[in-house]
Amino acid sequence: MSATTTTARPDLTWNGRHEYFLNGVKIDGVTSVLNALPKELKQWAANCAADYAVEHWDELAETPISRRLDAIRYAHRDAVKRAQIRGTTVHRYGEALVAGKPVDADPEYLGPAQAYARFLDRWKIEPVAVETAVLHPQHKYAGRADLWATVGARDNARALIDLKTGNVYESVVLQLAAYRHAPLWKRTADGPLSATPDVDLVFVAKIGADDVEMMPVSAGPAEFRAFLYVQQTAHWLNAHGYKGPEPLIGEVERP
Repeated sequence: MSATTTTARPDLTWNGRHEYFLNGVKIDGVTSVLNALPKELKQWAANCAADYAVEHWDELAETPISRRLDAIRYAHRDAVKRAQIRGTTVHRYGEALVAGKPVDADPEYLGPAQAYARFLDRWKIEPVAVETAVLHPQHKYAGRADLWATVGARDNARALIDLKTGNVYESVVLQLAAYRHAPLWKRTADGPLSATPDVDLVFVAKIGADDVEMMPVSAGPAEFRAFLYVQQTAHWLNAHGYKGPEPLIGEVERP
């Protein structure tokens, strides 16, 4: 896969809020783009808010109203952050176990980490890179992919693998298509941008308490085009949605 030519040498940076910047200018994040989809995650976010309110009822009652509202409204963001930490931790512990290194794991992570270690061994997976940022300078989006590896159980096929410790939604197809078709990657956070490697297969690995389910994903040109359509829809919603700067539905008029 060849890198897209740009007038300026592309430079990709990001921050702890999963915001990406191309030569200092903010660009789309893949997961943020996919928030435009009307999917199960919207109900999940509502459930997170409801659960947080119930579990922190007494604490919230003593909190100023504005902070109370923000805590409930953004509870799903905290849930996402916890899931990301869980996935990264399980991944790290699992690889250490496979390498025969001692692991002093929190009991919460030990079962999934052992399952992940068995999964790596059973599928004969050799990691090439983990948590790598990818960039598409032409379409101005970026994201971070979980795992690039060779899969010995599939004739050493080169694979892009997304690790999930929670539910798997259909939007992961577009997410992985965006990663796969981004022409540039940063193999390490402080390394240079270079051409993203081609892959033969794309998978989601759903990590459970005692097992890992490996699910093949279609992430070809058709799915990539669909992602770009969703990106355009996300831009339209940001410009014209209820809180956008250019609303299409005006104030109520009277005769």
